[in-house]
Amino acid sequence: MALRLSTALRNFLLEGGSFEGAFSGGRIKIFTGSQPTLADDAEAGTLLVTITDNEGAFTAEVQSSGSVDLTGGASGSVDTLTVNSIEIMGSSTPFNTSLIQTATDVVTKINANPKNKLFKASNVGGTVDVITITALPGQGTLPNGWVVASTVTTITKTDTNMASGVNNVNGLKFGISTDGSLVKSSTQTWSGAAVATATAGWFRLMGTVADAGASDATNKVLMRLDGNVGTSGANMNLTSTAIVTAAVQTITAFTVTQPAA
Repeated sequence: MALRLSTALRNFLLEGGSFEGAFSGGRIKIFTGSQPTLADDAEAGTLLVTITDNEGAFTAEVQSSGSVDLTGGASGSVDTLTVNSIEIMGSSTPFNTSLIQTATDVVTKINANPKNKLFKASNVGGTVDVITITALPGQGTLPNGWVVASTVTTITKTDTNMASGVNNVNGLKFGISTDGSLVKSSTQTWSGAAVATATAGWFRLMGTVADAGASDATNKVLMRLDGNVGTSGANMNLTSTAIVTAAVQTITAFTVTQPAA
């Protein structure tokens, strides 16, 4: 079996994200059987163990968010949009047909702005006039309280500051890349107590945000990396694939290498 990347992970990497940025604060789940056809697919098999920092109970990160609600107007423009005094839109966006379409245009411009490295914008599939600004994973509580400020011409609006971010607890961390390879943090013990007795077949590395393991084929927002498990020659090699309930499984080394060619 080959490593399989979810759609959200591929998009994140293509848009300037990093492997470390995608999975810092995440966890690894190990299952029986064969990995799903796609990393966007729902989990398959029996969950055997969840790997976290030192077997700790995992709490998912909640991403901080704010918004700009375009409340009125049929002409003019959204001139600036800043978060914590950082301009994330890049340039003025003129009114276009309706407030919903104008909000969609603002969302597109924010997400395409190469200088915006901290936020993702959305407006519920282009169906509402509220521009939601969400901090990228890994920031947790940091953006809470950051001021969302927009300036407009003719259009009226309501700005809502960033709030509700929550830090992950016991998520996995990585070290520094060296010679094209990224390794697990040397300050952590990646381990977990097994919850079932069976043979390990595949694993899923998951991001820091909540992921219940269901299919993500529609929304495509969950960072996932799937691979097979064995004792040698697999994507993840264990001393033994025979997992026993309550036995602690420890991953002593985890290395991701970016090929040079």
